[in-house]
Amino acid sequence: MHHILFVDDDTNVLSGLRRWLRSARPEWNLYFATSGAEALTLASKMNFDVIVSDIQMPEMDGITLLEKLQKTHPDAVRIILTGHADNASYLRTIGPAHQFLSKPCDNQTLIESMENALGLRQLLQSPELRTLVADSKSLASPPDTYIRLEDAFADPDYSLESISEIVESDIALTTEVLKLTNSSYFAVTQTVSSVSHAVRMLGKETLKALALFVGLYRGFEGPPNQAANLKRLCHRSQQIGVTAALIAEFEDLPREICHAVPSIGMLSHIGTLILYANRPDEMEAVTKRVETEGISIAKAETEQFGACHAEIGAYLLGLWGFPAPVIQAVAYHHRPMDLPHKEMNALTAIYVAQHLTREIADQENGQDPESRIDMNYLALIGKTGRIKEWTNIARIVSQKYSELTNS
Repeated sequence: MHHILFVDDDTNVLSGLRRWLRSARPEWNLYFATSGAEALTLASKMNFDVIVSDIQMPEMDGITLLEKLQKTHPDAVRIILTGHADNASYLRTIGPAHQFLSKPCDNQTLIESMENALGLRQLLQSPELRTLVADSKSLASPPDTYIRLEDAFADPDYSLESISEIVESDIALTTEVLKLTNSSYFAVTQTVSSVSHAVRMLGKETLKALALFVGLYRGFEGPPNQAANLKRLCHRSQQIGVTAALIAEFEDLPREICHAVPSIGMLSHIGTLILYANRPDEMEAVTKRVETEGISIAKAETEQFGACHAEIGAYLLGLWGFPAPVIQAVAYHHRPMDLPHKEMNALTAIYVAQHLTREIADQENGQDPESRIDMNYLALIGKTGRIKEWTNIARIVSQKYSELTNS
């Protein structure tokens, strides 16, 4: 049974939620508070799975309330409601909230946000992972530029100029945007030097994914050698996304899938970044095990933390309100065979792209890596004869990224 707390000083809002949710989701335990103080009293007696609070309340506002509940209920998903469109700059300073929803919020949007949040609890079966997530300083709000882009895209009349201005204000993001658009995926014959041109080519989902990854990478404050690892991780994630997109196109997958996989590829290793940022010494030990024992990174991370980067990344993206298909793809990108399907899909493209990208990088470093692609899985979906073509695609992308990185 899930326990959900709603906080709003407007009793009419709470009454409407109570009537609607008790009918729509009778299996939920619902609690309502008209002030921050009342919410804290309830929270002292109950562990809540989701906390939804209005931002503007007398005496104690929603930000202060969530700051307090973040300490006492670190596992709870925290959602804040704001009724003012001009609060975007204010929202960027909020740390305790995982998601922001605008008021008035339609019932379907609210219930979907809560259901997605509750579904994430299935990724938190181990006590080790719960502790990791609770202690992670990176599980606050998404990075500044990402939230600015999200806010801008929320306007149905957003302009290319306004989006480009946001990107250009972030030097690191500008660099990565131009690098990605000059990769082989976009098959352009000339260099893309205009941010507006690059933004138009990327599309909003890929742009937001890149802003998220770059923002988290930039916030890393660890040792220089680990920062270098994260930089390589950022570029490797881009390669995976581009390779997966080209493989998806080669296999004639639907256009919407081909457009989605670049962003999923970049997001697939958000969890690795979180682990580096919060458990750098342990991640260094994990990396050494992978190198010396030849085990997979997912296995080494699971044995060290109780979960691997795929599950941690999926959980984080879920907290921030990413759609369920993206969360699922990130969670299962190392084990697509655990999901029921018998034909190639976006997850397949990400899965093979990450393995081929790693194998080619090892070969370029003079190693002779053994392939870890599950051939039984490829047989199940009828794709065992495609490895050669996919490898050629991955090698072309790798060469292109080497040229861009060294130029």
